[in-house]
Amino acid sequence: MDGHLSVLTDESGRLQLDDVLKKEWQSKFAPLPGKTANMGYTRKVYWLKFEVLGTEETDALLSMAPNFLNFIDAHISYPGHHDRADQFQHFSFGDHRTLQRDGLSPIAPAVKISLLPGRSTYVYVRLHNESSFTQISMTLEPLESIGVRRLAEGLALGLWFGGMSILLLTQLVFYYFDRKVGYILLAVSTLNVILVYLGNLGLSTVFIFPDNGFWNDRFLGVNAWAGLTAHALAYAHILDIPRREKAFYPIFLAVAVIGVIGVGFALFGHSIMFGPYGSVTSILGALMTMALGWRQVNQNDRASTLTAIACTLVGLGSSIGIMQRMGASWLPEWTFNIYGIMALLQVLFFTGAVASRLRAAETLNLAMQAQALRMAQEAEHAATRLVEERTRELVVARKRAEEALQSEMESQLRQVRFLEVVSHQYRTPLASVRSNIDAMAVTLENIDQANLTRISRIRRAVARLAEILEVNLSRSRLQGASYRPKLAKVAIGVVVASALQRTRDLLNDPQLIVDTPDEVAAVTLAADADMLALAIVNLLENALKYSPPDAQSSICLSLRHIKNEIVVEVRDRGIGIPAGDLPHIFENARRGANSGTIEGSGLGLFLVEKICVAHCGRVEVQSNEGQGTTISLILPIAMAL
Repeated sequence: MDGHLSVLTDESGRLQLDDVLKKEWQSKFAPLPGKTANMGYTRKVYWLKFEVLGTEETDALLSMAPNFLNFIDAHISYPGHHDRADQFQHFSFGDHRTLQRDGLSPIAPAVKISLLPGRSTYVYVRLHNESSFTQISMTLEPLESIGVRRLAEGLALGLWFGGMSILLLTQLVFYYFDRKVGYILLAVSTLNVILVYLGNLGLSTVFIFPDNGFWNDRFLGVNAWAGLTAHALAYAHILDIPRREKAFYPIFLAVAVIGVIGVGFALFGHSIMFGPYGSVTSILGALMTMALGWRQVNQNDRASTLTAIACTLVGLGSSIGIMQRMGASWLPEWTFNIYGIMALLQVLFFTGAVASRLRAAETLNLAMQAQALRMAQEAEHAATRLVEERTRELVVARKRAEEALQSEMESQLRQVRFLEVVSHQYRTPLASVRSNIDAMAVTLENIDQANLTRISRIRRAVARLAEILEVNLSRSRLQGASYRPKLAKVAIGVVVASALQRTRDLLNDPQLIVDTPDEVAAVTLAADADMLALAIVNLLENALKYSPPDAQSSICLSLRHIKNEIVVEVRDRGIGIPAGDLPHIFENARRGANSGTIEGSGLGLFLVEKICVAHCGRVEVQSNEGQGTTISLILPIAMAL
C-alpha cells in the first residue's frame, strides 16, 4: 500500500465513480505517502485510489480503519478491467449505514480483492464524514493470514481494555477507603478514556449503535469533550493545584469549562465545528500539566516522580494524538494509536503514584500510631507515678488535717469546758450576791428610794453579768465543727421575745422598735430556740454597736410571713457596710473597712449565717454605706413540726 495511495478532493461532493474515472479527474489525484489518508476536521468529500498488480492468482483482504466515519464507499475493479463503472463492485460502509456482518472483520470495514498474475486491480474509496475528523488507514493482506492478524488485534485490544478496567477498579477501591475527590475524578477520567477508545476503534458502532449513526456521533463527541473536562479536574486535584499552584487553577477550570462547551456542541451534532478549538485547548492544557508535574517533583517523594512521568505521558500522548487527528500528515501512521498507549501508561503511573502516597500515608500513620502509643504509655506511667505521689501527699495531708481538726475540736472543747467552769464558778457567788441584795432590799423602807435604786442597779448588773456568761458559752458551743441544732417545736414569737429580753439584759435595756404581729408570732417552727435567739441577739447587738447614739432608737425588729417562709428582720440607720465588703461579711473574723475603732471580733454574722443554714434557711443583707443596714433571717415554714 505504501506509495500507491492517491487522493482527490471533491469540493462539490457530487462526483460519482463514472466522473472520477474520466481523465480530467484522474489527473487531479495527488499521491499520498504511506497507507493513511489524514484530512483532519472537515466536511469535504475525498476519493482515494490505489492499484494492486497481481503476482499470482489469489485473494487478499483490504481493511479500512476506523469505522466511525459516516460514509465509506469502496469500489473494487475486476482484475484487468477498470475503465467503466460497471466493471467495479460496490461496497458501502460507515456508521450511518447498516453494519456489515460478512465475517471479514468485526470492527473495521473490509472487502475481499481478487488478484491475477500480471493484471492490475484498482480500488476507489469515497470518504464523507460530517461528525468528527476524517482519517482512514488502508491495509492489504493475504486472506489466509487474516485469522492470525485478527487474533493479535483482539488480544491487544483485550489487554488494553482489561488493563484500563483493572486500573479503574483500583481507583474506585482507593476512593472507597479514602474518600478524596481526586480518586473519583481520576476514575472518571480513566472511564472517559475507555469510552473514547470504544468509539475511536469502532467498537461502539459494533456493540452499541450498529444501526444508528446519529447516536454514535454524539457518543463519540460527548465522550471526547467530556474527557477534556474530566482530565482537567482530575489533574488539578492530583497535582493539588488549588493549594500549591493557585495562579494556574483558573486555567484548569477554564479548560474544564471549554470541555463542557464541547459537550454542548456534540449533543447538537456540531462537534466538528468545535473540534479545532477544543483540540488546541487540549494540547495547551496537556503541555501545562506536564510542566507543572515536573515543577512539583520532590527527590524524596517517589509519588511526585511517578506523577511527573504520568503528566509527561499525558502531555506527549495528547499533543501527538490530537495533532494527528487535526490532519498533521507528517506524523507517522503509528501515532494514530499513541494516545491509547500513553493513556494506559499514564493511568498506570497515576495509579502507582496514588498507591505510593497511600503507602506513605499508611507508613506515616503507623509510625504516628506507634509514637502515640509510646506517648500514651509514657503518659500513663507518668500519671500513675503522679497519682501515687498525690495519693501519698493526700494521705499525709488528710492525716495532718485530721490531727489539726482533732486538735481544734479539743481546743474548742477545752474552751467550752473552761467557759462552763467559769460560768459555774460565777453562778454561786453571783447567786450569793443576788440573795444578799434581795435580803437587804427587804430590810429597807419604801421611803429609802436612793438605796432601793442602788439595789436595783446591782440586780441588773448581776443579771447582765450572768447573761454575758451564757451568751459567750452559747457562742463557744456554736463554733464547734460538729454543731447540730437541737430542734424542738417553738413559736417564733417566743424566740423573738427571748432574744429581746436577753438583749435588754445584755445591753442596758436599749430602746428598740418591735413589730411582731400576733398572727405571725404564733407560727410554730422546728428550731433550736436558744441558738436562734442568739442569732437575733447578735443582729441586735451589731445594730446597736454600729449605730450612732441618736439613731439607736430607730432600730427595728420585725416579723413577716411571706408565702411559706418567716422573715425575721433587723433594720438600723447606722454606718452601713461598704459595697466591697458585702460579698465577704459572712466570713469568720471579717469586719467592714469602715468599722474603725468600734470593738468587735467579726464573729457575729458568721455565727448568724451558720445558725440560719443549720435551720435550712438563708440570710439576706441590704446595706448602703452611711445609710444603714437591713439583715433578714428567712426560715422555711416547712420546718414546722
